[in-house]
Amino acid sequence: MKVKTIVKGTAAILTSISLFFSSMPVMATESDSTPQMEAGEQPPAPAEGPQEQRQPKTAESEVIQQPQEPTKEEEAQEPEQQQPQEPVKEEAQEPTKEEEAQEPEQEEEAQEPEQQQPQKPEQEEETQKPEQQPEEEKSETDKPKDKADKDKTDDSAAEEETEKEETVPQVFSLEQLPSVEGSIAVDGDLSDWAKVTERASDASNVDSWKTAFSADGSTLYFSYTGSAGTEWDYGFAGSGNSFRFTYADGTSAEDASLSINAWQTGAAVKNAWYGDVQGASAAVKNEAHGNNAGPYTVEFAVPVGFFHNLDFVLEFGGVSIASRDIERVNGQPVEVQPQPVYTGIAIDGSYTDWAAVAKTDVDCPNEQHKGCLSQAAAIYDGDWFYIYIKDGKGGNASGAGTHANGKFAIVSDLGYETDIQLRTTPAVGGVDGALAAYVGSEWEIAIPKDQLPKYRESLSFGFYEGDVIISGIVNLQPDNGNNLENLFNGIHYDGSYDDWEDYGHSTIEYATAGSQESQIDAKGALYFNGEKLFAHVVTNMPQHLQEAGGEFTAAVTIAFNQKQSDLQNGAYDSKMAFYPMFVTVDANGAINWGPQLSGLPEGTYEYYIASADAWRTSTNINNLNEMDQLYGKMMMTVGKDGKDEMELYLELPMIARKLGVDKTDLKEIAAQFGRIGRQWIYTAGASTGPVAGVSLCVAAAGLILLYKKKNLLEMLIASAK
Repeated sequence: MKVKTIVKGTAAILTSISLFFSSMPVMATESDSTPQMEAGEQPPAPAEGPQEQRQPKTAESEVIQQPQEPTKEEEAQEPEQQQPQEPVKEEAQEPTKEEEAQEPEQEEEAQEPEQQQPQKPEQEEETQKPEQQPEEEKSETDKPKDKADKDKTDDSAAEEETEKEETVPQVFSLEQLPSVEGSIAVDGDLSDWAKVTERASDASNVDSWKTAFSADGSTLYFSYTGSAGTEWDYGFAGSGNSFRFTYADGTSAEDASLSINAWQTGAAVKNAWYGDVQGASAAVKNEAHGNNAGPYTVEFAVPVGFFHNLDFVLEFGGVSIASRDIERVNGQPVEVQPQPVYTGIAIDGSYTDWAAVAKTDVDCPNEQHKGCLSQAAAIYDGDWFYIYIKDGKGGNASGAGTHANGKFAIVSDLGYETDIQLRTTPAVGGVDGALAAYVGSEWEIAIPKDQLPKYRESLSFGFYEGDVIISGIVNLQPDNGNNLENLFNGIHYDGSYDDWEDYGHSTIEYATAGSQESQIDAKGALYFNGEKLFAHVVTNMPQHLQEAGGEFTAAVTIAFNQKQSDLQNGAYDSKMAFYPMFVTVDANGAINWGPQLSGLPEGTYEYYIASADAWRTSTNINNLNEMDQLYGKMMMTVGKDGKDEMELYLELPMIARKLGVDKTDLKEIAAQFGRIGRQWIYTAGASTGPVAGVSLCVAAAGLILLYKKKNLLEMLIASAK
């Protein structure tokens, strides 16, 4: 400090000498003052550093500066005396920068003379010193400039302060958050999140996530969705899927992350230290069904008091968002969507397009797992027949039915039937070209039109060999019509079979609901016009096709006026039954009582019908005894288009005469084809099959047409509730 004081004193002396010589030209005349300035009499600048170029001095400045010389000397001695310098009245209204810098140094020296002082303040002062102009050199004209410089410096400092304020991150404010419609309830249903922005996720088991503040700002909500492998899989809810928080103040504590711990019966919100978060709530829904994968949803809420600071960046699934960009729901429930409208079904496993189709509650007929089914729906748009099934808690649709084989049937108003069998792969057996999706507990299936049974107006869906679940399913495209090529206009015996297409049929088979066959045994129908009884049977089951005709020509019974219960129990009156026998007649009328009836090659064959109790003594059709009468004909086509088919007719007056009754007494007629199935088919009255007869079919069609006039479509498509 002594050295510094000496240096300062020396500088002051040199400055005084410079001022003395610089004042001499002032006493000269005005005319030679300038040449003296140019003669080089101006003293050199001080050694410490460059000085500012001074303005030409005036007389006024000179008079002011001359008495300052002793003041400068006193200033040089000032550090040693440690006495403050009395400022000159004319120029010292406030201490100079040099004096301000010296005063703390002097005080420090006085208080701690032996202690080494920090070097940084001295270095700063010495660095600034060359840039400072000695107070004695400043004239009155220099003072306004100094004041302007000071003002400029103050303005610059203010501007710097403003810039600093602008670069500081904005303080978090709930009032500035973006607002969206919604009022969130933590219940596992994310429909109230509809307006909140969805964010992507690169986590392997997370599809998307959302976050939002409550309307009053007291709660922060979180949700995310994905797919669970099984109904016992809760790996998606754990510390591996954590919401992480990076705070602006750099703090990292228990509020550095949030995660969910979930199990089948509950869930809890965990902090970064895996402790429970007080006041938090959570709901987790796993819609996987057994071992079948399905969607899951995670939803939870945390009080904002959990966070020590709301100025943070949230990161989840590789996506980050600043707290000030998180949306705030406005407390208003999301606007209820208008009544859903059917726009088609896509087999994609999403099921949202089924919202406009009415669902029917359904139980499984198997008492061992009655709850394996929950709901079902079906709709037909003219090109595809769509089926929706929701599993229950006790199993799934692939094991539904009395025999747990997952078999269902689509049955037409004409009695034709298409059987399907569901597999969890997922797949549909029994038909070609079907589509299926099975996600969680929900199925959706599409059957192409060409695989549907022949129908006139409507179809039904139900269990195979069991109860109907949904009936009256009509084509949503009324102009598209049905899949019939021929409309019913009576039956004509001609071997073409086309006129049977638009007529009601019943299933004939030995299979039970436990059958593993992918198709029914056969379809059959009876029709009478008052004089003749007509029958039609068709099968495409491979086992029957192997008989190549034998399935139609053996074990056939026609019964009249019998109770259905007696027929089913085998207790019917055999005296009112006719047992046909099939014979051939050549071009000359000769009768062959033992023709080939099975194992026939592909082709069409015609037979005459006699009674099984005939004496077989007549040799020609033109000369028949009473017991060898012929009662009708049968035409049979074998192996064509992958099926066997036949039609026959019987003359009812002849049958009545044989049975010993009047033809008007033949009212209810039933038939059984024992080689194909145990079922009886009927012409009138109630039926064990889907259709009783043509009169009932026409009545049913009339009802359907009536409903169509009342906009049946609106009745079938229900609104989502």
